[in-house]
Amino acid sequence: MKTKFAGAFAISAVVVTALGATDGVTAQADVATGLYVGVNQLRQSCGPIRQDARLAAAAQRHANDMLTNSNFSHVGSDGSSPKARMADAGYQVAASGEIVFWATGSSATAEAALAFWMGSPGHRAIILNCTFAAAGFATASNGNMTTAVGDFATP
Repeated sequence: MKTKFAGAFAISAVVVTALGATDGVTAQADVATGLYVGVNQLRQSCGPIRQDARLAAAAQRHANDMLTNSNFSHVGSDGSSPKARMADAGYQVAASGEIVFWATGSSATAEAALAFWMGSPGHRAIILNCTFAAAGFATASNGNMTTAVGDFATP
């Protein structure tokens, strides 16, 4: 388990470093890594989902948008859909799903996001859908609020 966690952390750290921070918005690699690890624990009957940097980039775009524009929806403030954001990031999508979360203070944890998603039938169905072979997770924080996005896809 330590090897898998270290690998997931390294992937998340690369994605966070590559995407950087914009206008006081920062990504939180530890929360994104916790989401990836937690989702894989929930999907044990499916096998591990592959972390994809393109999906992580699409998720980061939306996490930043939600935080910056107080746009807590699956539709971006620019009108983009999850599938369009994934395609813009270079991932050719056959089927996709997106899960979003936002919280403040001590509620802004990977555990809280996973509990929220598993308590929502639509989000739970995305997480447990074994046809989704790849995913990308991202967070954004301004020091007060944190947003989290998970983009799931089948090529």
